[in-house]
This record gives sequence, C-alpha cells and structure tokens, in this order.
Amino acid sequence: MHALTRFCIYLHTKYNTAMIKNRLVLIDAFALIHRAFHAIPPLATADGRLVNAVYGFTGALLSAIKELQPEYLAVGIDLPKPTRRKKEYAAYKAHRVPPPDELKSQIPYVMEMLKIFNIPVFGVEGYEGEDIIATVVAKIKMQKSKCKNIEFIIVTGDLDLLQLIDDQTKVYAMGRGANEAIIYDKQKVIERYSLKPEQFVDFKALKGDVSDNIPGVRGIGEKTAAKLMTDFGSLKNIYENLEKISGKSHTLLSENKEQAFLSQKLSKISTDAPLEFRLEDARIHEYNKADVIRFFNQLGFKSLISRLPSEIPNHRQEKLL
Repeated sequence: MHALTRFCIYLHTKYNTAMIKNRLVLIDAFALIHRAFHAIPPLATADGRLVNAVYGFTGALLSAIKELQPEYLAVGIDLPKPTRRKKEYAAYKAHRVPPPDELKSQIPYVMEMLKIFNIPVFGVEGYEGEDIIATVVAKIKMQKSKCKNIEFIIVTGDLDLLQLIDDQTKVYAMGRGANEAIIYDKQKVIERYSLKPEQFVDFKALKGDVSDNIPGVRGIGEKTAAKLMTDFGSLKNIYENLEKISGKSHTLLSENKEQAFLSQKLSKISTDAPLEFRLEDARIHEYNKADVIRFFNQLGFKSLISRLPSEIPNHRQEKLL
C-alpha cells in the first residue's frame, strides 16, 4: 500500500475519518503559492533562502490531504510562457507586476517537494493551472463507463474556478488559514452569490475583472450584471433580448457587445489542454518519509514534520478498493 494511502489510514485512526473512495483532489498550485507568498511573513532558512511560499503551500497540501482524504491526487501548474489568453488579448493581466524574484526562487522547492511526495504534476505551455485542472476533469468525465462515480474537489485560492462546479465537482477554497477554507458545491454558490456556477463566466463577462484586466462591459457593475443574469440567464440571451432592456444598460450593452463576448472568451476556463492523464497514475503514491523529513529539516519546516503521521501501520502493499 502506498505511503500517502497509509497516511490516510493513520488519519482515520486518529481523527475518525476515512479515505473517500473515488475522490480526486486537484491542487491549483500557483494560486496557492501566490496566496501563501503574500499571506505569510518572510520566512528564511538558516542560510538565508526565502521559503514562506513553500511553507504555506506545503501546509495547505497537508491540510487538504487531512481534510479531504482523497484516493487520487494531482497538481496543475502554470508554465512560464505566454498563455493563449495573453495572445488573444495583449492587455490580459497586463497591469500585474511580474512575480518578484523572492517568489520565483521558491517555485523549484515546491516542485522538489511534490516530487518527493510522488504527486503527479501537470502543465502545458499556453495554458494556466486552472485550464489544466478543467481539462483533467473533462477527460475523466468522457470515460463515462469507468469514471461516472468520480468526485472532483479542486483546491485553490481563486474563485474563478467556481464556474467548474457541478454535481460531480466541488471547490475547496482556501482562506488565509486552513480553518477558513470553504467547500463550495452548487447550492453553496447559489446561497452566496445568487448565481448558478455555470453563470459565473457570463457574469464576469459583463462586470469585467480588475485582477485579470478583463474589460467586461464598460459601465456595468456587479449589481447590474447580477440583475441581468437573473433576468436573462446568460450573455447570449441578454443580447438576443436587448430590445427588452431600456435606459443606460441598453446603451452600454449595445456599444460594448464585442468587448462583452471577448470578456466571455477570456473568462471561460479551457478544457482542451493537450495533455495525457490516466486516473490510475494519480492514485495516492508511495513516498519515502525519511526523505520528506530531511527536506523539511533543510527548509526549517519542523512544525510541518509534526503534521506527518507519527507511526504508519504495517499494511500489505495493495490498493484500497
């Protein structure tokens, strides 16, 4: 039996929880790395290497394993190449300050940590981590006979991924601490935003997104966008019924139709990244606990060592079915 699987069995003993059969947890790595870098004060190793983002990401990963008890686990990452959205719209995220060297220098440590844990990592040039995750979900859903019972939980700090929620898919949205994490399902999204998950793309297409520099319909804010979505259901229906909309909103929508549909395209997470994914490859993998402890000691993560299982039952090496 793989060691991370044994980790879950240990947690079942200690916390009265159990591995959730057919649950695939997908980690949006860079969303968590960026959140950790900005949320956690500077933390350095004995020789001066900054590791606060690595520490925060690793803590989030261990929390997700403990809380969600996945049978399968995989990570989606961004690669340092221009994305398709950037090629489509040069101003996409153009106002963002490039990641500082203090952040970029920590990414190799995150990748090394994931390698030690034997957690599969997926990235494709031109696609963001959220696109990788959405593609994995889409590929598995296409295998209906084998994967119809799979439950997907996406771990992220980016609420753009709420658009992926459906009967099989939830989003585990990390706050500044593990105790602030919220699991969003369809009903939770409706309760909080009065929108269905599938409406988030068109909602964002109307109101725009300052953080991603998506223009939206200039002059349409969140309240108006929400009302339009409530009244008409989708961007397509709004423009098919434009004559029913009066006043300033009619004018703004008429003048910015091209912007609205461009924003819709930019807001929609892609499901067509060219990657190969086998669910079996994401089954919780064996790792060498001594190597993990050695790595944590090198980075000064002694508090994280205490969150690893203190003892591992001597189970036969077999899959949990």
